[in-house]
Amino acid sequence: MGVPHPPPPHRVAPHAALDPWVEGVTPSLENELFETTYKVLPRHNVLKVYVFDASGYESAGIRFSARVPHEPDDLSEAELDHEAAELIRTTFDRFPQIQELDIWGTIPVANAQATEIENTVFSVSADRTTYERIRDDASLNDPDFLASFGPVWVAPEVPR
Repeated sequence: MGVPHPPPPHRVAPHAALDPWVEGVTPSLENELFETTYKVLPRHNVLKVYVFDASGYESAGIRFSARVPHEPDDLSEAELDHEAAELIRTTFDRFPQIQELDIWGTIPVANAQATEIENTVFSVSADRTTYERIRDDASLNDPDFLASFGPVWVAPEVPR
């Protein structure tokens, strides 16, 4: 009988395997971010949360559904803008360790309905420095708030 070996150091925490929204490398922070942002969206449609820790510089990604759950209706551009803005505000206000944030809006479809066209319909990247500069500017509507971070992509076309 051999000596038992400890589990490899790269094992994912047991609870992370049970949480389908966790896919990054920081499961406890991902769970907390998911629980916080899931409550922010009026239609509860956060799909995945990713958090990456690079020795004190965390970045995150949030993927949300651009389709109303249990309905065939897709979100309008105004709704996409609003939900992305709320996710950015909530993440940077509640998680001071997160410095960069990517938001994706996608329309999940069954494999039988998949096409050659990418189903990502919305994307914006935000950084804490810009957020802190514009956070209190009440004159910014959602599209202007998002545009402050750079291009906002709406697929399958080009940035607006």
